[in-house]
Amino acid sequence: REHAAHERPRPRTPARAQRRAPRPQPAATGRRSAQAMALSSWHRGDAQPAVTSDPCEDIISEAQSFQCGDAVVAVRDLRVRGVVVVRQASRGCVVGPATSTGRICVQFEQREDLSDNRLNCLPDELRHALPGGHQVGARVRAARELEAPRGRTISLGLPGIIIGPARDLHVHGRRLLVRFALHRDGDSVEDVACDPDEIETAIAGNFRRGNPVIATRDLRVGGAIVVREGVLGTVVGPSSTDSQHRVTVSFSHREDGSRNRLNCVVNEIRLYLAGGLEIGARVQVPGGTRGVVIGPANEEPLARVLVRLEGSASAPLERELRADDLSLIIAGGFRRGESVSATKDLRVKGVVVVKQGVGGTVVGQSATDPGGRVTVAFSRREDGRCNNLNVVPTEIQRVPCTGGLVPGDRVAALRQLLVVPRGSYG
Repeated sequence: REHAAHERPRPRTPARAQRRAPRPQPAATGRRSAQAMALSSWHRGDAQPAVTSDPCEDIISEAQSFQCGDAVVAVRDLRVRGVVVVRQASRGCVVGPATSTGRICVQFEQREDLSDNRLNCLPDELRHALPGGHQVGARVRAARELEAPRGRTISLGLPGIIIGPARDLHVHGRRLLVRFALHRDGDSVEDVACDPDEIETAIAGNFRRGNPVIATRDLRVGGAIVVREGVLGTVVGPSSTDSQHRVTVSFSHREDGSRNRLNCVVNEIRLYLAGGLEIGARVQVPGGTRGVVIGPANEEPLARVLVRLEGSASAPLERELRADDLSLIIAGGFRRGESVSATKDLRVKGVVVVKQGVGGTVVGQSATDPGGRVTVAFSRREDGRCNNLNVVPTEIQRVPCTGGLVPGDRVAALRQLLVVPRGSYG
């Protein structure tokens, strides 16, 4: 029998030693799984396993969260007499409660000392090995509409918390038990057994894993800029240190040359949409149907967007379309990239920021009022700032190109233009 470093073996009398002598076991015929070894050893009454640390009475309730047959993982190296016998992240199976109060008896798949003995572990030395890589206590949301007991329905996107593995004998170890709050006050909750693909990790800012994002400003670590404004990145998941307020992002380029991920607060990044579109932008798809951009596409998110179509009875309500095939609907009939000029002095809080006649370029719809305002980048501002300005259509007018042409007109070359042959269309 093994003893932890802080234990002292009790001396045995010859009679007692004879009574406690181990039973002879047949030679092993092959390698068995940890779960098989655990269950067989538990029933045949082998000696109790080693204790990895001191007992603690205030974790009995935590120990009760583990049950026989649960798959677990060691959260740190486990030692006996100061020697590591189980490495961090090693998998095992719960055999049952240990004789020591507040401990769990575990059979690990592999031990550093090549022993088949079990270990008595504290609850904080273990975590459930849940399907899909989820963890107990993780905040999730329903990835689709789910059926709950008593005829209730879990709506798409409803938040919940993983409380452990599902205990149903038919699905043990393959499903998760998630507690959903049916009302915002939390008075009514429902525990639902879910498949891993029926839920998704809840990430601050309503981001999702794999979302393309860009930095909204220069990001610093220790005062030094590590990511420049506008650099593209990909959402990895919630921050492990502050999952409610931060997002872990893998950026395509860092100034310090490091490849480490960065934990960003939600206002340091924004969702990247192909074509420079914004969520909520009103667009026109080929064929004349109008719709609203609701996010990036699941496939090719750097080139396609997800559009919710208006008045679509026969076709799917939501479609993934290439951004190049969409026309942005801008208030006043303006087009992106069109040259305009201010029709009067434009003021912000009573102060003139753009003089009448100053030229500018249409950037697109206003993010705050896409149906009523236009975002314009003016060539000069009186306050010296470079910010775009959201204006109503009557505050600007079109500046025609030479020959009365406007952006979007189809034209043909009347003669050879450097590398463009005569007669070419554009």
